[in-house]
Amino acid sequence: MRTTIVSLAVIGLALVAIVAGYVSGEAGARPPAIAGVRPAPSREVVAVLRGASDSAVHDLFSNDDVVVERPAMDAANWLPARLSIVVGLCGNSSVIDAQFLRLGVPLAFDVDPSGADAETTAKYAHASGDLVFVHYEHPPRAAEIASLRKRFEGIDGFASRDPSGMPRALARSGLAFFDERGDALETPFRDTGVTLYQRDATVDDRTARSYVGFMLARSAMRSERQGRLVVLVRPLVSSLDALESFEQTRSAQIVPLTQGT
Repeated sequence: MRTTIVSLAVIGLALVAIVAGYVSGEAGARPPAIAGVRPAPSREVVAVLRGASDSAVHDLFSNDDVVVERPAMDAANWLPARLSIVVGLCGNSSVIDAQFLRLGVPLAFDVDPSGADAETTAKYAHASGDLVFVHYEHPPRAAEIASLRKRFEGIDGFASRDPSGMPRALARSGLAFFDERGDALETPFRDTGVTLYQRDATVDDRTARSYVGFMLARSAMRSERQGRLVVLVRPLVSSLDALESFEQTRSAQIVPLTQGT
């Protein structure tokens, strides 16, 4: 009996040793667990990690109406489809902004003067004969106009979401105004002799190339009844690709902003 008890004790100790060895081996094979707090990734990073090809764009223009409603022209026949393209806001990356220039079509650039590459983007645009508008939140004073003209070696006008005070500020300056929202009253600009350009549509509130292409085609169809349309395009790779494909279809002529209805 005593021998049996001793034998059982030895077996029990052996089993404990085996289990302890197994646990020790597992611990050595795995890195220790690390607990820590990490910042949540941005929406853009999450979209890339998930392989998303379509996402909503969130910026200064996101809450604007995609299409600015305007009365159709009283035309007996269909009009030639014509679009004028404004790229904005630009100036944060001259590398991306410059890619639009290789399309070889007339463009206008809505430049954020606080952008790190604002001056370089404006230089590229001027070299290509394209228009440069400086985005401004308030009516510029005469000294500000002079300073920006010198800084950018000439500008073609100002752009803003708020037209209040712009006609008076730009009167007799020879500069035009681009209405980013598209709902400014024309009379104050006409009375002060300031050329007014207005956004008619934005085509890339979503980043899918197919969406941008669809919106460009829709704008082209709309222009057949309403005349030349001014289309805002963001400096995004998806927008560039869609615009390049659209231009190759020849479904609409891309005309300078100065070529009105």
